[in-house]
Amino acid sequence: MSSSRLRPFALPDGGAPANYSNVDPLDGRYFDADVARYLSEQSRVTYQAYVEAALAHALADQGICTKADAQAIETAARKVTAAAVYEEEQNTKHDVKALVNCIKQGAPESARPYVHFGATSYDIVATASALQMRDAVRQVIVPRIRALLEVLIDLTETYAATTQMGRTHGQHAVPVTFGFAVSEYVSRLGESMVALDALSRELRGKFSGAVGAYNAVGVFVNDPLAFEQTVLAYVGLEPAPYSTQIVPPDGMVRLLDELTIAAGIMGNLAHDMRHLQRSEIAEVRERFEKGQTGSSTMAHKRNPWNFENVVGMSKQVIAQSLNANLNLSSEHQRDLTDSASARFYPVSFACVANMAHRLTAVMGKLEVDPDAMDRNLRMTQGAIAAEPLYLLLAKHGHQQAHEAAKEVAHRALERGVPLADAAMHDAQTAGYWKRFTPQEQAIIREPELYYTGIAADKAKHIAQHWKQLIKNTKKGQEV
Repeated sequence: MSSSRLRPFALPDGGAPANYSNVDPLDGRYFDADVARYLSEQSRVTYQAYVEAALAHALADQGICTKADAQAIETAARKVTAAAVYEEEQNTKHDVKALVNCIKQGAPESARPYVHFGATSYDIVATASALQMRDAVRQVIVPRIRALLEVLIDLTETYAATTQMGRTHGQHAVPVTFGFAVSEYVSRLGESMVALDALSRELRGKFSGAVGAYNAVGVFVNDPLAFEQTVLAYVGLEPAPYSTQIVPPDGMVRLLDELTIAAGIMGNLAHDMRHLQRSEIAEVRERFEKGQTGSSTMAHKRNPWNFENVVGMSKQVIAQSLNANLNLSSEHQRDLTDSASARFYPVSFACVANMAHRLTAVMGKLEVDPDAMDRNLRMTQGAIAAEPLYLLLAKHGHQQAHEAAKEVAHRALERGVPLADAAMHDAQTAGYWKRFTPQEQAIIREPELYYTGIAADKAKHIAQHWKQLIKNTKKGQEV
């Protein structure tokens, strides 16, 4: 059994949109040449031709065809174009048969009988799809998420100690820091990046025939399992432990589900940044470039359009996750109910790559306003210290500490007076206030300075952890 690896076929240049007659926005408005390099129709055909060449070399290893025949098939397969396959499909009404015919047309007569020899279509399609999606994740998506993480890590470290209003249910809660808020996305997105890389490496191929029982391959080799291993070794894949006419969809669905998680995390980040850009909050801004227009009529507007685009893209990834999960069922050893719908899987990969790229650009130019953050922190004149007030009242013996703190805080808000002043003069709390140490009183007077917990240290720790992990991946280690 050969353990050699077939030199990968050169993928086409992503190029640019050919015209303006595209239906899918990914081929028009959101076209991305780096993504197209791996996920285009030409690339799909190229990956399938690569698997056909691997089969030829495995046949030569068994002495079924000559090494020269295998090399001739590989040479012909490297020249196949999507345009030629699509033209041939007009005759065959079968895409893989069209591919096979195109390879045969470019091969000498002696080699032609061995093109696709012993294969069923999905020996080629399923294996090529695993290669294609694995490469899209490892060559485009993981590097782009890593680049985004580097930007987020920089923001985390820069603003680790910049106090910001923490918000729950859209309401002022207690203080955090902006770096701490960003570090949430460093941690979550980093974990998703690791999962994507691992899941992409788990994608499997097959060469087990029309029902997965190795019926055809068993006719011409003594050890069908070893032959399958040889074919897949040429393209750098492992065989699925079990297959029917298709590789079970579970692995691909898990990968698509993780893409949905990554998209959801990026959508969450974009949603948070969008809300922080609201006029009445104004703590961050997308940089407004020269010549940029926010509204065709309201000239003053600076819309968070990039963040909104990311949120919109995440919806498309969710849609494909549903599509993929509906494809978990295939009748008996194979039906075609997933054939058309599975062709839309690249949408998820393209959208996640687009989202990461866009967020890297906009977060890298994010304008942060610490003065606005301080203004918002002080907006309620310390009412955000109701939590430590309750805790300190309880510490010093108040039997109804939470209720007392609530009433004092609400009255302070209604009257527009500082919480500390209200606590000092309220009959329920004045006596206890006098027991507070100077440090405890300072927490209530200025929670924006003295009630941030370990937010800054936590942010720095998360940033350092992922900075080191990214450094290791750049040295060639697995994510």
